[in-house]
Amino acid sequence: MAAIARLERERFDPGGAARALRTWAWFVRTPGHRLWSEAEGCGVSECCPDPPELRLFLHAVVAVLPPKDARLLRKQLDQLDDMW
Repeated sequence: MAAIARLERERFDPGGAARALRTWAWFVRTPGHRLWSEAEGCGVSECCPDPPELRLFLHAVVAVLPPKDARLLRKQLDQLDDMW
Protein backbone atom coordinates (compact mmCIF):
# COMPACT_ATOMS: atom_id res chain seq x y z
CA MET A 1 0.00 0.00 0.00
CA ALA A 2 2.86 2.37 0.80
CA ALA A 3 4.37 1.84 -2.66
CA ILE A 4 1.04 2.59 -4.33
CA ALA A 5 0.50 5.66 -2.14
CA ARG A 6 3.98 6.94 -3.01
CA LEU A 7 3.39 6.35 -6.74
CA GLU A 8 0.07 8.17 -6.59
CA ARG A 9 1.51 11.06 -4.57
CA GLU A 10 4.57 11.50 -6.76
CA ARG A 11 3.16 10.82 -10.21
CA PHE A 12 -0.61 10.63 -10.20
CA ASP A 13 -3.35 11.41 -7.70
CA PRO A 14 -4.44 9.84 -4.40
CA GLY A 15 -6.84 6.96 -5.01
CA GLY A 16 -5.86 6.72 -8.67
CA ALA A 17 -4.90 3.04 -8.52
CA ALA A 18 -8.22 1.92 -7.04
CA ARG A 19 -10.12 4.19 -9.43
CA ALA A 20 -8.18 2.81 -12.43
CA LEU A 21 -8.82 -0.78 -11.38
CA ARG A 22 -12.53 -0.09 -10.84
CA THR A 23 -12.76 1.70 -14.19
CA TRP A 24 -10.93 -1.08 -16.04
CA ALA A 25 -13.17 -3.74 -14.45
CA TRP A 26 -16.30 -1.77 -15.35
CA PHE A 27 -15.02 -1.09 -18.85
CA VAL A 28 -14.25 -4.69 -19.78
CA ARG A 29 -17.51 -5.96 -18.28
CA THR A 30 -19.60 -3.57 -20.39
CA PRO A 31 -20.05 -5.17 -23.82
CA GLY A 32 -20.42 -1.91 -25.75
CA HIS A 33 -17.02 -0.73 -24.60
CA ARG A 34 -15.28 -3.58 -26.35
CA LEU A 35 -15.70 -1.57 -29.53
CA TRP A 36 -13.64 1.29 -28.08
CA SER A 37 -12.40 3.90 -30.47
CA GLU A 38 -10.00 6.71 -29.59
CA ALA A 39 -12.00 9.10 -31.78
CA GLU A 40 -15.25 8.55 -29.88
CA GLY A 41 -16.27 9.20 -26.33
CA CYS A 42 -16.81 12.14 -24.03
CA GLY A 43 -13.27 12.41 -22.67
CA VAL A 44 -14.24 11.64 -19.07
CA SER A 45 -12.10 8.70 -17.96
CA GLU A 46 -14.77 7.22 -15.69
CA CYS A 47 -17.24 7.18 -18.58
CA CYS A 48 -15.14 6.72 -21.72
CA PRO A 49 -11.71 5.57 -20.54
CA ASP A 50 -8.71 5.11 -22.78
CA PRO A 51 -7.88 1.38 -22.41
CA PRO A 52 -4.17 1.67 -23.28
CA GLU A 53 -3.80 4.53 -20.79
CA LEU A 54 -5.58 2.58 -18.03
CA ARG A 55 -3.46 -0.51 -18.63
CA LEU A 56 -0.26 1.52 -18.70
CA PHE A 57 -1.15 3.05 -15.35
CA LEU A 58 -2.08 -0.32 -13.85
CA HIS A 59 1.16 -1.78 -15.22
CA ALA A 60 3.06 0.98 -13.37
CA VAL A 61 1.18 0.13 -10.18
CA VAL A 62 2.11 -3.55 -10.50
CA ALA A 63 5.75 -2.59 -11.06
CA VAL A 64 6.03 -0.80 -7.71
CA LEU A 65 4.28 -3.42 -5.62
CA PRO A 66 6.09 -6.02 -3.55
CA PRO A 67 6.23 -9.36 -5.43
CA LYS A 68 3.37 -11.06 -3.55
CA ASP A 69 1.03 -8.10 -3.96
CA ALA A 70 2.07 -7.64 -7.60
CA ARG A 71 1.26 -11.28 -8.27
CA LEU A 72 -2.24 -10.87 -6.78
CA LEU A 73 -2.99 -7.73 -8.78
CA ARG A 74 -1.58 -9.27 -11.97
CA LYS A 75 -3.88 -12.27 -11.51
CA GLN A 76 -6.86 -9.95 -11.17
CA LEU A 77 -5.77 -7.92 -14.21
CA ASP A 78 -5.20 -11.08 -16.27
CA GLN A 79 -8.79 -12.15 -15.59
CA LEU A 80 -10.07 -8.74 -16.65
CA ASP A 81 -7.78 -8.65 -19.70
CA ASP A 82 -9.21 -11.98 -20.84
CA MET A 83 -12.62 -10.26 -21.05
CA TRP A 84 -11.17 -7.50 -23.23
